[in-house]
Amino acid sequence: MTKRRICYIVSGIISILFITFMTILILSQTVFKPKHPILQTLSSTVEGVSTLISPPLDVQINFTLTLQMLMKNPNLADFEYKTVENLVYYRDILVGNLTLPSSTLPAKGSAILPCPLVLQIDKFVANLGDIFQDILQRKIVIETKANMPGKITVLGIFKAHVNTTSHCKLVLSVPSMKVVDQVCDLDAKL
Repeated sequence: MTKRRICYIVSGIISILFITFMTILILSQTVFKPKHPILQTLSSTVEGVSTLISPPLDVQINFTLTLQMLMKNPNLADFEYKTVENLVYYRDILVGNLTLPSSTLPAKGSAILPCPLVLQIDKFVANLGDIFQDILQRKIVIETKANMPGKITVLGIFKAHVNTTSHCKLVLSVPSMKVVDQVCDLDAKL
């Protein structure tokens, strides 16, 4: 083998490696770049009111707020999320919560999950003045916060940790307890 032929072979191998490296780099920054998963509240409804009376004069009144949560993965890789936690607040007081189990959302996949949250009215009335004021105004404003941490693994090599948070403000009419207004914000961090 001549020196010239060896030089051509080595140059060809280096060129192929460089082109492969540049192709992988470009694809990883464009097509395979991790995108933010979407966690969105599609709708919310108030369902059954339940009461529990037990001696000695212990009265508990609860109602169920069902959120329809859309989880959407815009990535070309599966999104593996940890437990999704939904919290409900009334005037900065925690009045209900729900934790959904870990799972995997397939590439370009989505899922709609019903999230029934049992709200504890006894926590609503911790400050009677506020609840009476809301009842007189014929509306109750509550906030929901859902947090979905997880990771995206691209090509089985690169891992990106993602945390998606959805924050919604819901207005319930009194006494019908129907949702009359809903405003949501989405925040995601890679």
